[in-house]
Amino acid sequence: MLETICDILSIAYNRNWITSRDGNVSVRYKVNDYFYITPSSVRKQTLQPDQFKKINIVGSNWQELPYTDISSNLRPSGELPLHFGLQSNINTESRVVLHLHPTYTVAAMYAELNLQALLYEFPELSRYTKVGPTVPLTPPITTELADICVKNLNVDNHTGEIEFNIIGLDRHGVVAVDTTPWRAFEHIERLEHICKIVLAGRKK
Repeated sequence: MLETICDILSIAYNRNWITSRDGNVSVRYKVNDYFYITPSSVRKQTLQPDQFKKINIVGSNWQELPYTDISSNLRPSGELPLHFGLQSNINTESRVVLHLHPTYTVAAMYAELNLQALLYEFPELSRYTKVGPTVPLTPPITTELADICVKNLNVDNHTGEIEFNIIGLDRHGVVAVDTTPWRAFEHIERLEHICKIVLAGRKK
C-alpha cells in the first residue's frame, strides 16, 4: 500500500494538486496500533516507501517507531497532529487519510462556494462520494485543525465510523478518508472535476 501512495502523490504532483513538498498521507491497518505517514521535507513526486515514518498510537499521544534506516533521519509530516487525530478515532478495516491541495477545489472554496451543496447538484458526485462541511480557515499543523476535521467528517465517538468521505479545508486543500489509497484519491478527483465544471460555468 505504501507503493500505491507514492504513485498517487506522483500523480497529484503532475496534476498540480501539490508542489514538491506539499501533501501528506497516512495509512493504518485495523489490527495495528500504529500507522505510517509521509515524511516532511521530502519531494513527494519522488517519494519512496522506505522513507515513510512509523507512528505508534499510545492513548492520546504518539510515539515515533523505527521503520527503516533511511527514514530514521527523517521527520514525520508537519500535519502529524491531523493524521493522528483521524487515525486514532476512525475505525475501519484499514484507513487511509489523504491530504492534497487540488486547484479547482481550493479555488471554489476561495470563491465561497459550498462544496457540500454541490453534492446534491451533480449525481456523479453524490453517487459515490459524501462531502462534509468545509473546515473554516484554521492554522495548519495544529490539534485544532485535527479536532475540526474529526467533527466535520462526523466521526462517531463510539463506533469510530465516519459519515463523510471528504471535507474541504478553506485555503488549505482537502482531506479524504477511505479504506484504500485509490478510493480516497477518487473522492478528491470527483470533487475536483465538479469544482472545475462549476467554476468554468460561472458568469463573469
